[in-house]
Amino acid sequence: MEKLKVLVVVDYVPHIEIMRKFLQDASFEVEITEDRDSLLKERIAQYDVCLDYMHGGALKPEQTQGLIDFVAGGKALVGVHSAAVDKKSLAFIDLLGGKYIGHEDYHETTVTIVDTEHHITQGMSNFSIIDELYKLEYNPEPLHVLIEGVAEGTTYPVCWTRQYCKGK
Repeated sequence: MEKLKVLVVVDYVPHIEIMRKFLQDASFEVEITEDRDSLLKERIAQYDVCLDYMHGGALKPEQTQGLIDFVAGGKALVGVHSAAVDKKSLAFIDLLGGKYIGHEDYHETTVTIVDTEHHITQGMSNFSIIDELYKLEYNPEPLHVLIEGVAEGTTYPVCWTRQYCKGK
């Protein structure tokens, strides 16, 4: 079976090599880049999955459109940590399903597994973590929430899936 090709688009973080090793150990073929032009339609087409670990900053319209076409055509987008930070594109926010609006300070919090039958969360149970839980502005309609947490008294999705045309 051929390995899935994952494009990781990142703004540099010191632990990115840990992510590369994790993905390679899980049998993915991985390319990590800080070049947002890798999202252009002709460049992203060779991948099966795009993992977004960018920390905001504007995407050019042609980068956004390349990513939208990629997912709409049946490929997958995985947003990690700061993926929901504003990229100055309503189309990107719609594709992802949510937009970062702030976070609490680091503290211990419990996250709840909402769907224990989904293949991503199967076998998981609620757990505590020390983290900065992100608060999101989002439309719950297209989201299938897998994990949620509470920030400042409000429940927010922490992990979700979203069908987008032929992709996720």
